[in-house]
Amino acid sequence: MAHILTVANNKGGTGKSTLCVTFAYGMAQQGCKVLLIDLTSQTTSSSLLLETVQDLPPKDTIWGVLQGDTAIADVVYMSDKGVDVIPSHPSMATVLPHLTRGDHLRDPLAPLAAAYDLVVIDSPGDLNQLVANALAPADQVIIPTRLNRVDFQCAEATLSFIRAARPYIGEKSVRVVINMLDDRYRGAWHNSHTGQWYQKAQAIFADILSPITFPDSQDIRTAFDRGMTVLEYRPQSLIAERFRTFLAAEIAIYCSNKNQT
Repeated sequence: MAHILTVANNKGGTGKSTLCVTFAYGMAQQGCKVLLIDLTSQTTSSSLLLETVQDLPPKDTIWGVLQGDTAIADVVYMSDKGVDVIPSHPSMATVLPHLTRGDHLRDPLAPLAAAYDLVVIDSPGDLNQLVANALAPADQVIIPTRLNRVDFQCAEATLSFIRAARPYIGEKSVRVVINMLDDRYRGAWHNSHTGQWYQKAQAIFADILSPITFPDSQDIRTAFDRGMTVLEYRPQSLIAERFRTFLAAEIAIYCSNKNQT
């Protein structure tokens, strides 16, 4: 059975889709069989992996699965980056009235996940039944946040949502990671504005805060503009190295454990 990872935060702009695609691609490059599921109306992650996603009718995407009209195995597409993809559709919001609790994705996904080492789920920037369905099958949840008050509040709201939904989605392993961070002056952080906010993050999120941070990087934006991940575009860059370190510390162990059993 796959290790299932959901990236969630009820605030947009925290880099959820970037993390999802990079995690999926990075693990596929390590020999893992990876499936990415896009639940966002922006279709950012599935569009990066599948050039034809905008031409798909709703029933041929995850929308059809959540509506109960389509078998999940029928909407799995192979990308040229070594990652299988279940794409989203811009009309995702219309599926919300049909969702209850968290079983609309969890139950169909269970037999399919047996064929994979890792499943990555890209969730929308909201706290609703669609997000509950993204969280329900997950073994692990990663919450990206930037280093500011509003993002911290949204990350805390996401944590509260996960706790409140526990009767429906179960217990989850959660990790908060600081994203888009200017850490050029890490050695002088203790006297800086950035350092003060990092200390607040440590106080707020305590032992669930990852010690690995992702720096702000123009390389990521340029890579996305070219239809690439930063691991392809600038594999020797600092941000690519941080991704590899994070994968090794937080995710790769699950795939290796699965392959040994």
